Amino acid sequence: MQIPVTATCAALGGLLILALALRVSLLRGRHRIALGDGGNHELLRAIRAHANTVEFLPIFVILSLCYELYAGANGMLITLVALFLFARFSFAIGLSLAPVHPLRRIGAGLSYLCLLLLSLLLLAAVITSF
Repeated sequence: MQIPVTATCAALGGLLILALALRVSLLRGRHRIALGDGGNHELLRAIRAHANTVEFLPIFVILSLCYELYAGANGMLITLVALFLFARFSFAIGLSLAPVHPLRRIGAGLSYLCLLLLSLLLLAAVITSF
């Protein structure tokens, strides 16, 4: 069975995590900070952007996979995955630009909303399958 929506989400999310990790590595090299953030606020924001994405992406991909297996690659899943990826990119960019930035807030809010909606859709799909 193919899972094109979840596979796309995982692939693009993986690239985002890689890009954010690379940014952390480059900042560590530039500022000569091997561990922690060394009090450098730019590095701290880069670390948090990476960590926050690592916290959110796996559970969303698992939910997406479960839902796609139950309901198929429908328009609702495609929309939620696209919105979630937009949210994660927005969050990462916003946090990288400033501690408080509109893109960070938009990204966080949309991430919560997508996680909530996909969780509820999956729950409904499971309940109605009995």
